Amino acid sequence: MTNFNQSCKQSRQPRSLGIFAPALLIEFHPLILAGGGIHPGIPKAVNLAIFITVLYLLLRKPSREFFAQRFASVREMLEKASREKREAEAKMAEIDARLNHLDAEVAGIKAQTEREAAAERERMETEAKKDIERIRLSAQREIEAAKQVAMADLREFAATKAVDLAEQMIRRELTPADDAKLLQRVGDELSKVK
Repeated sequence: MTNFNQSCKQSRQPRSLGIFAPALLIEFHPLILAGGGIHPGIPKAVNLAIFITVLYLLLRKPSREFFAQRFASVREMLEKASREKREAEAKMAEIDARLNHLDAEVAGIKAQTEREAAAERERMETEAKKDIERIRLSAQREIEAAKQVAMADLREFAATKAVDLAEQMIRRELTPADDAKLLQRVGDELSKVK
């Protein structure tokens, strides 16, 4: 009974019950105290259960929203990466088609030049063999020069496009943190060289 009297004295003092008011009421309920000794861990367990329930109710909505937003952002990043991959594959296919077309064009030019050289030989059978050989060598040099120019132009075009694409991809995906890491790595490598 002395515990009950002490509890009553304590309950008269102003106290902030907060979210544990129901648990404290259960702890001081006269029927529980009058019924004899209850296990001392039961009020603590009830307090813990109420605390966990309140914590769950408070954090349920924010945590659900956080995970939903995170899932949506990951899904968006995956879709963006997939889209960029398809675009890059389409551009590579276009470049391959251009390269294949260039080979056919060079072969067409070569065949056309050989036909012209053969026609020229037929018309000029009476000329000297030196003139025929000079014309043939000249035609081959022109073909090779045209081929070299075309290949150089194509390489320059492909390199420019590759650099542009790489630069665009880097600018889209390079964050300030990545930039700082890259600068730090370059600085470390330069210090190792010295």
